[in-house]
Amino acid sequence: MKNVLLLQGPVGPFFKLLAQYLKSKSDVKVFQITFNGGDERFCHKGISTPYRGDPKDWSQYISKFITANEINDIIVFGDCRFYHRVAKKAADIANVTFWAFEEGYLRPTFITLEKDGVNGNSNFEQLDLESFSPEREEVKQELTLSSTFLAMSLHAIQYYFFKMLYRKKYRKYIHHRPWLNIEEAFSWARSGIRKIKYKHGEASLEKYLTEDLAGQFFLAPLQVSVDSQILYHSPYRSVEEFIGVVIRSFAENANEKDFLVFKHHPMDRGFNNYARYIKKLSYAYDVSGRILYCHDLNLPNLLQKTKGTITINSTVGISSLHHNTPTKVLGKAIYNIDGVTSQKPLDEFWLSPCVPCPQKFHTFREFLRDKNQIPGSFYRKPELTLHAVADKMFI
Repeated sequence: MKNVLLLQGPVGPFFKLLAQYLKSKSDVKVFQITFNGGDERFCHKGISTPYRGDPKDWSQYISKFITANEINDIIVFGDCRFYHRVAKKAADIANVTFWAFEEGYLRPTFITLEKDGVNGNSNFEQLDLESFSPEREEVKQELTLSSTFLAMSLHAIQYYFFKMLYRKKYRKYIHHRPWLNIEEAFSWARSGIRKIKYKHGEASLEKYLTEDLAGQFFLAPLQVSVDSQILYHSPYRSVEEFIGVVIRSFAENANEKDFLVFKHHPMDRGFNNYARYIKKLSYAYDVSGRILYCHDLNLPNLLQKTKGTITINSTVGISSLHHNTPTKVLGKAIYNIDGVTSQKPLDEFWLSPCVPCPQKFHTFREFLRDKNQIPGSFYRKPELTLHAVADKMFI
């Protein structure tokens, strides 16, 4: 008998569906702990237990819960959230398997599921990659899904509404995002408006970049401001610090005819805008006119025309490599591999960006597909992934 504990999942019904699917198996018993009204809204009511205690007592609580219910596996979405970091420590002590979901490394048609942690906490080893030989008996098929933005936004609005509605019940809860409930709701609504605005307003900019400046600009995709990729897996304290480092290096080392383009993260669209900050730094480093800032341009089009990509550890880096584009990583990323990404200092990258080795990247991509990528989405037709998730965990 497997006893499985679910903690926080992605916004929406994915963990509820997963719980129902696992419960349908005769050898699996499922538990879930909720931490706020949003979790409660999307949980499986028959198996859930609310945690309403003080954060400082969570470590003792989860350790006792694991022991009392003989938990074998813990499943979370986002391994760097406070409650999940503490649960991981408790799981290690109790010799319990810890599974972490995250958005797919190979987006948009995959989700990630790894044992022990994801991104900077991944147990990915390059030695495994070097000896990896893909099995061809069963090829993972990529699912064709429409955009997940609308579905995710609607789930997020519900999640934060119920989080606010039950705030007194879970008054000691600490959230992994710093904004108030009303700020979250407002920002998601603003994100939708901005998406429509930028789609039409940036059409001429995309044409300018992909035609007039083709092969003459570098692309720097930005992270979400409060993402664990910034907070835990990068040398930078903020997105602003990353922007400053890149602009300074570009100004001092790049060819005077080249341009630098910062692309805003779509999930941060309604929360932040760096236009003024970038403008100030551009003037300060005397590169005004050569630094551009965009939001919703077509990413594949940009990656096909860019001279090189500079990223902290975004999965855009994998997309960049897929387009055979020179890529420089400034943080901790599983794809920062010699022969795949540039190992030169950033100051040297501007004048000598090297293309990735196609064979090494192909092997890396096949390794990911085999080891930790599951075809599907958390937000569009999530039920299509449940069988593959169970197979990954229990077979």
